[in-house]
This record gives sequence, C-alpha cells and structure tokens, in this order.
Amino acid sequence: MKRKFFLVAAAAVAMGAFVTPSAHANTGFENQMSPEACEKSQAASDFKYAIYYNSNYGGAYRNVGYSVWDFADERIGGAPQGGTQPLNFCHGGNGNLQGIKNNAASVKNKHSTYYAVTYYNSGYKGSADWSSPRSQTNLSVTKNENASFAWQTL
Repeated sequence: MKRKFFLVAAAAVAMGAFVTPSAHANTGFENQMSPEACEKSQAASDFKYAIYYNSNYGGAYRNVGYSVWDFADERIGGAPQGGTQPLNFCHGGNGNLQGIKNNAASVKNKHSTYYAVTYYNSGYKGSADWSSPRSQTNLSVTKNENASFAWQTL
C-alpha cells in the first residue's frame, strides 16, 4: 500500500499536480494582455497581486495574475519573440508606462491563501519581500530593486 501511494505521489509531482496557481501555460499572455491587468481597477480585477510605483500604494500600478520570472521580459507564450517584453505600470499616475523591474515601492496581495513574494533577482531568487494573504506592503528589501514575483505557501 505504501509503495502504491509513493508511485501515485511521484506521478502527480511529475505531472505538475503540486504547483501554485501561478503555473499556467500562457501566463505571459495573461499578465501582458488580459483586461484584468490594466483595464480594471485593483479592487475590480480578478488578479490578486498589484504592484505600485510609489510607496503607500500610490502612483501607477499593474494588476498581475501569475508569477513573473522576469519583470523586464514576460514572454507571451513562453518562447522568445525577438527582444524583451517588459511588464509596465499602467492605470495612470506617477510612473505610468514605465517598466516594473527595479521601479516598484509597494504591493497589495488580495489572495486569501498564498503569500505574494517580490524578489530582488529574476527567476525568483535573492532577497525578497513577503506579503501575507490579504495584506498590503511597502517594499523594503526590494524597493526599486525588484525583478520577479511568485505566489508561495509556507
């Protein structure tokens, strides 16, 4: 019985069954092109993470639905498309249309279960600011030095 459970668990891991909600085949497309990102307010968007240009949730911001490997190059469909595809702030205000990478000062996490982790380096590496579920945070470790974001559990 234990061996059968181990084999089922190993198969589930191999198939990616134990991943956070950020695992999605077209995350770059959703983060870049979805109306949830720039056409809806942070309160109305189904995307649970919002990243702001200024401290205290001011200035331009962008709603983000899925983990971002590199804010400076969020590829649509995952494959290289000639040049980088940065995620930019939107919604007007200070910092509007500027790239998010190394320009953010605060975040909001509307998720009820997952922590929103903003990383210093691309690829979910380096020092990080953790935002608890249903919280808002002024970035301290990664303020203006943010390169990626991921949903995490403890």
